[in-house]
Amino acid sequence: MAAELATALGSRYRGAGLPPPAHEETVRTLFNVVHTAVGAAAHPIVDGVVRAHSGSAVPVLGRRSTLDAYGAALAVGTAAHLDDYDDTHLATVIHPGAACLGAALSLGWLHESSGADVVRAVGLGVETQLRLGLALTDAHYDAGWHITGTCGGVGAAVTAGLLAGLSDAELAVAIGLAVSQTVGHREGFGSAAKPINAGKAAANGVLSVLLARSGLSSPLSSLDGPRGFFAVLTPSAAPSIVLADLGTRWHLLDNTYKPYPCGIVCHPAIDAAVALYPALAGRRVVSAELRCHPLVPELTGNPSPLNGLQARFSTVHGVATGLLDGAVGLPQYSDARAVAPEVAVLRLAISPRPDPACRRDEATLTVLLDDGSSLCEHVEHARGSMARPLTPAELAAKGRGLVEPVLGAGWADLAAASFGLPAAPDLHTLVDAATPEQS
Repeated sequence: MAAELATALGSRYRGAGLPPPAHEETVRTLFNVVHTAVGAAAHPIVDGVVRAHSGSAVPVLGRRSTLDAYGAALAVGTAAHLDDYDDTHLATVIHPGAACLGAALSLGWLHESSGADVVRAVGLGVETQLRLGLALTDAHYDAGWHITGTCGGVGAAVTAGLLAGLSDAELAVAIGLAVSQTVGHREGFGSAAKPINAGKAAANGVLSVLLARSGLSSPLSSLDGPRGFFAVLTPSAAPSIVLADLGTRWHLLDNTYKPYPCGIVCHPAIDAAVALYPALAGRRVVSAELRCHPLVPELTGNPSPLNGLQARFSTVHGVATGLLDGAVGLPQYSDARAVAPEVAVLRLAISPRPDPACRRDEATLTVLLDDGSSLCEHVEHARGSMARPLTPAELAAKGRGLVEPVLGAGWADLAAASFGLPAAPDLHTLVDAATPEQS
């Protein structure tokens, strides 16, 4: 299958653009993930990644640092996923943009790729990840794999390989090498391990391309062989999904953009809490009951997070801060807010009630107040979902909020460079706009 996939992506799209809807969605994906990467570029976790690597061939987006291609991809992919604010494909829970961005910036910079080439390569890398994720089925994620890591390396290899000008045969080898470096499990959620999975996927994709370019080999059965990717990771997988309708059905059109920097299954509950805030009128919440999808307590059931990373996997934290602050953004996921006494007390008063009849993007929050009254808010579809996507203005405002603390007035230049990437001759304008005056 690796050869068929490489040919379908390489020969068909080498020198050709994506269909307009896929192209436009890829540009939105890039806008979002560029801004999440720049917004988190100065985080201590990214500092650690940069310190652990060397080289000067490729700039690290959002910093004044340069590293080798592998290290830069690792740093950018990690930063892009760090705040859990990046793009999300709800059907698979893959965050596909981070790995492809890291790979694209490294190989696109080295090969002086045009913006149009970068957009095409990222779109095809994202599409590859989503098809792999759908083929793996829910059983893969349920078993504990971090699907952003397991599928991200192959998508990153596709993106990097197209920008490096690999032949179809070389791209098939790169796919096989990326498959052999599958990373990530859910036990790392709420720690540095989670964003580093996305960074490693980006870096492994780059490394796979560089090795394929150097003449190394890999089995063409790496994906669908009896001991390959699908057989090992999900015995009940449906590999035919990978190639079915490729080029006519675009799963990347189902990519979504988060309004809150936390696990996506938290979002309908947070919507409900924020909606109830004005009606509280200073009254204290005594207790709350949350009707939600069963994945909510499974994926984001931490009742007492100890830091901001852990809080991103605590639905009750998002609900508590929504009820207390009337807004949920990066400040609500700071280490300080995660351990604030009033937040900790309210978290323990919130009881999730999983309901199999509740959709992933639906929730009902009922709160009992200290005067004996109660309030209820039902969210049919969460903000940022397929049924209720962020508007262009909301996405632009999100981007500004992420990077203005890093770039100051330069946020506008980065927005223009991101949306203007398809017409750019290279990556220089984007990278320059993302570089702060002080590291």
